[in-house]
Amino acid sequence: MHTSHSISSLFLVCALLAACSSGRPGDPAPLRGVGLPQQAASAAVNDTPLGRAVLQAINGYRTASALAVNSTLQRAAAVHAQDMAMRNYGGHHNPEGQGPVDRVHAIDDKYSSRISENIWVGQLAPGLSDGQVAAQVLASWTNSPRHRTILESARNVRAGIGVARKSNATYVVAVFSD
Repeated sequence: MHTSHSISSLFLVCALLAACSSGRPGDPAPLRGVGLPQQAASAAVNDTPLGRAVLQAINGYRTASALAVNSTLQRAAAVHAQDMAMRNYGGHHNPEGQGPVDRVHAIDDKYSSRISENIWVGQLAPGLSDGQVAAQVLASWTNSPRHRTILESARNVRAGIGVARKSNATYVVAVFSD
């Protein structure tokens, strides 16, 4: 990946450091029963051309079976991407400490599958197609061992891809489950 093509160093570092799944040591405790951030939930777009391109790129990369879109995961990803864009942060936990599992449970409190999440935040060169952006997102994730493990896991069979944009920043969230 070439920085001159599209991703600023600051956002690349944020994307690579914010990698991975929930439940790591040091992550905030789950916030069961907490709803989604309302402003982000109202503004989030569940299905975007870039989100579809990212899922297509992921499925093209995987040797395991293709990921199926899951509406709960899709909504959780879309709201988190929108929340990060609206409140100018990048990470698996929002400022209140809500993480990937919390977001999924805020939508469906009976969802019992394991949850993983990859995040990408970057600045893009003007004029890139959705396919070109998706390829950059995928390249960033495959260059990180923790992101790559999530992408390649045969246990993951469902996904949701959320996308939001603010100014020249793009936020991509991929939520996976078995």
